[in-house]
Amino acid sequence: MTFDGKKGLDEVNWKILKELQANARITFKQLADKVNLSPTAVIERVKRMEDEGVIVGYSAIVNPRKVGYGLSALISMQTEYGNPDAIVHRALSNLPEVISCWSITGTNDFLLEIQVPSLEFLEDLLTELSKLGKLTTSLVLPSSVTKRRLEPPRQDLRQ
Repeated sequence: MTFDGKKGLDEVNWKILKELQANARITFKQLADKVNLSPTAVIERVKRMEDEGVIVGYSAIVNPRKVGYGLSALISMQTEYGNPDAIVHRALSNLPEVISCWSITGTNDFLLEIQVPSLEFLEDLLTELSKLGKLTTSLVLPSSVTKRRLEPPRQDLRQ
């Protein structure tokens, strides 16, 4: 079975992914019970999804505030380079405060998600990043919604 984006995943595989995204430490026995399969069948499906690159890893979700990162921000960056990806990625690779970096379309070239301990630290980081281009910074407010789980796509909205 190949997961190519066109054919997608069946309902059982989506149930497995939902449970693993909620708790990656679930046992295969518990997972099998939740999706009404045998543990062996669940193990085979999970292994297949890992081999096909659907599941790319397992990790712990850390509360940034509990480890000293009190501020989250999104930074839009407009660079001064023709094809900036390699230059920007190299510059950002040594900055642990950069959680995500997306190359985007539109007026800006990149969107960065960062976590910093303080406004002073943010100011220093912005000074450093400004060497790469023009920045627009937005602080993320505590009432923001974070959704880290993928779900099956909705049916066509035009119906």
